[in-house]
Amino acid sequence: MRCRFLVVLILVFAAPAPAGDFWWPGPEYPKPEKASAPGWMLNQKLNFSRWDGGPLEVCKGMLSGWPYFNAPWPNVIDATSRWYDPETVELVETMGFNFIWLTFNVGYSIEKERHQWDLLGDYVKACHARGIKVAAYLSSTNMFVDDMFVREPRSKSWQLLDENDEPVPYGSASYARIGRITRVRADITNPEWKEYMKRRIDAVIDTGFDAIEYDNTWWVIRGKRSEAMFAEFLAKNEFVDTREARFIFQMEVMKRLCLEMLDYARRRKPEMVIMVNSNRPKYTMSRACNVISTEDGHEPGYYSFEQDHEIGSTDALTPVWEDELVDIDAEPFDAERMVTNLGRLRLLKGLDEGWKPVIVEFGGRRNGHRFLNHYPPLGFQLAVGECNAALASLQGFQEGLPLLHLYERKPEVMKIVEAANKAHRFVSEHERHFVSASYKADVAFVTDDRLPVFGGERPREGFLTDLARDNVQFDVLFEDRISMKNLRRYQCVVVYDAKLISDRALDVLIRHARNDGQVIIYGRTGAMDRWGQPRQKNPMLADGPWKTARNEAALLDFIGKNTTPSFEVLDCPYVLFTVTQSDDGSFVVHLLNYRKHALENVRLRYEGEGRLRLLALTPGYDRIRRGPARGEWIIPKLGVYSILMAED
Repeated sequence: MRCRFLVVLILVFAAPAPAGDFWWPGPEYPKPEKASAPGWMLNQKLNFSRWDGGPLEVCKGMLSGWPYFNAPWPNVIDATSRWYDPETVELVETMGFNFIWLTFNVGYSIEKERHQWDLLGDYVKACHARGIKVAAYLSSTNMFVDDMFVREPRSKSWQLLDENDEPVPYGSASYARIGRITRVRADITNPEWKEYMKRRIDAVIDTGFDAIEYDNTWWVIRGKRSEAMFAEFLAKNEFVDTREARFIFQMEVMKRLCLEMLDYARRRKPEMVIMVNSNRPKYTMSRACNVISTEDGHEPGYYSFEQDHEIGSTDALTPVWEDELVDIDAEPFDAERMVTNLGRLRLLKGLDEGWKPVIVEFGGRRNGHRFLNHYPPLGFQLAVGECNAALASLQGFQEGLPLLHLYERKPEVMKIVEAANKAHRFVSEHERHFVSASYKADVAFVTDDRLPVFGGERPREGFLTDLARDNVQFDVLFEDRISMKNLRRYQCVVVYDAKLISDRALDVLIRHARNDGQVIIYGRTGAMDRWGQPRQKNPMLADGPWKTARNEAALLDFIGKNTTPSFEVLDCPYVLFTVTQSDDGSFVVHLLNYRKHALENVRLRYEGEGRLRLLALTPGYDRIRRGPARGEWIIPKLGVYSILMAED
């Protein structure tokens, strides 16, 4: 493994809603712009957490077959129901969160959900009094059939239908525990359903919320109605039916729903923020929002990951409160045990257009699942540090047993609360290194909206994780940022299976290669345009000044030969890092210790001028000294997360 500072840029080719170059069945809505974003979102590092609770959350958990809700644990039900009692706001502040979401809508009728809405008004005010911003959690597709079909009979016609014209159930429920299907998805293209969504937005604004988090956003071409919509789209644009065209059309439908809801909300409250929980491969849907958000991720650390999803899981598992201690002298290093989210975070950061916050939940757990465990103390700090290193924010999670144990102030959990507080306080004290910061990049890495780079099983999930484990750094740029001027900034360009790419962006890549730019092509790059239409003559198949890779190993070899790293971590594979640049131009290196417990005498190589200064989350671990060799530095004890800076 090469532990070195090698900065790589990832460029993802987008299919944004274009103006006038294709036909679409519906109005155009403005995209979110930085100029209209509220200052609280741009001028501080967001420390965010889900804060699901109240009677609605209990009902949702029961009718979803989730552990501790079905079969119900009385103490979990009681604590969840009381979660919006005023005294729990103190927990939000104590854990260091400055932005949370509250359960506002889960799929019941407006009539049924008003009880919860009445409970939330005072809680929102209490959060605002402590400087905490609040988002309303809403489902964009969920309908609980027992309630909706009775109180809103017309909702029967709002259902999304499959190829057999049968309702499409919500996918993350254990219906075997319930004995029947309780949740179905609404068709987000149905005008009546969208008007119903807007009535909920009115209630959100009236209650005083600052933002909306949409969940369950999903739409697919399967039933007769959706097939007819897609057929009309193809005919009007003289397109052919391909799997890729179907994917792009589905993504466009979901993005346009978000744009329509954002436009409606901002007509009433101009500073309103909307984010959507997007899962792979739908991350690019977040382009329609002013926050990038997902719950795809895993508790970082050095351990053997075994996914135990909460859906259908037994409720007899035992929580683990303590961090595991890895004896690095007793076993050889195994790269597959390095569970890191840096690859995904760097990709998501590329969606931010230079200003949108990125918020990510690490739902996978070292032990059990997220309804069972908090992160242990050092694990929480590593998770926060990993997000800091990627200029993103961690999304906390408290539901099921974690919520109960917080509500009870269980001593083991209060240690985790203290660790979270320290991590968030460290962020606040050094906020200038995160707000308006950017990555330093030497290499461009290109893929497309299908995200083929995420092809593996969790937690590895593909080549991005390999790059992160090898300390290869990468940014993400989108098609509107591809230009000759931009590409000249990088030492080489890696094009990873960019099958969907516009003629303009493809031309820029070709011209860059012909102007002595170092370019390597992998996969089916250039086979289609950005709408999934086959390109009659793919210039990337012709002879050109670019190289062609047969496998990912060739890509790594190409990167190694065409870059000159300025930094290295020497002989310490448990340390990963990113290199960023503060708004004032100073460079910052974020050092992450995946062992979590202290590593001794960590050696670095830095060729720059001046001294290095170390800021450490762990008290007393901020020492650094010069080593015997030229450019060598030694950190006597490296804690879970540290920031390295050069001083004149």
